[in-house]
Amino acid sequence: MWGKRNEIVEELEELREKILNYAKETNQEVWFYPEYKGVKGFLGTQDIILLGLNPSSGIFPSKKDELLYRLLKERGLEYIHITDLIKVRAKNKHVTDLLANSLLMKKQTEFFSDELNIIKPKIIITMGSQCDSLLKQFFRDIDKSYKVIQIIHYGYNWFHDSSKYKSTKDVFDKISKQLDKIKEEYKSLSKRKDGG
Repeated sequence: MWGKRNEIVEELEELREKILNYAKETNQEVWFYPEYKGVKGFLGTQDIILLGLNPSSGIFPSKKDELLYRLLKERGLEYIHITDLIKVRAKNKHVTDLLANSLLMKKQTEFFSDELNIIKPKIIITMGSQCDSLLKQFFRDIDKSYKVIQIIHYGYNWFHDSSKYKSTKDVFDKISKQLDKIKEEYKSLSKRKDGG
């Protein structure tokens, strides 16, 4: 088991180096979820991907990053692979500017394809509706190969919305319940794949 994890980590480190070289050549800023408080982040090897849209321009760890990592650790999901569909920071640009750059997006989808081939996930958890719809747009048959489950994004700005989420606590309570359901779904998928 550990040998396989080490192989996956090596492949992820090679991919990260490839992405960093791309960023240097194109003068882009990229970012990867780091290992933090026992959660492996981008170097997570479990066959579940937690997928965001793109890196924010914030500083890690924010209060919300801390809460997300704590929730993952508490649920035994510390080896989950955490990544973004688009590796490039939007900085002061909007994500729509990134999406309009077809060459950039082609490269980003190639990078994510590499991650899929390395991780071979049973489940892809998309954080937020925009991430979910773009994943399905760029990978049209993704639902045929993987179980894709959308959850609320941990950076959800509840204070700009008139929804039922009235605080950061409400958002994380919802994410907590969603992760519990996903963990049960994962157990069920693992039993089916293992013949149990």
